[in-house]
Amino acid sequence: MGAAKAKISITISEDLLDRVDSEVEQSAGASRSSVIESWLRSASRTSAAAILREETIRYYEESSADERRKDEALGRATSKNARRVNYD
Repeated sequence: MGAAKAKISITISEDLLDRVDSEVEQSAGASRSSVIESWLRSASRTSAAAILREETIRYYEESSADERRKDEALGRATSKNARRVNYD
């Protein structure tokens, strides 16, 4: 069962609406709503990935040498054990 939907009204520029309509024409069975929702989800994922990347960089830039050594040791141990796992 899909997530509940909320009906909203938006105002966008004509050129953007033309792009939406062009996507609708190229995608069988697509609607304006489905195209816009897909674009919003994609933008949301991209934004979340960028935030995670920035936070990860900040974490490592602000960590002490001792913390970095512990992280590296944990990474090596995890990688070593992961190679031993048989997923079949």
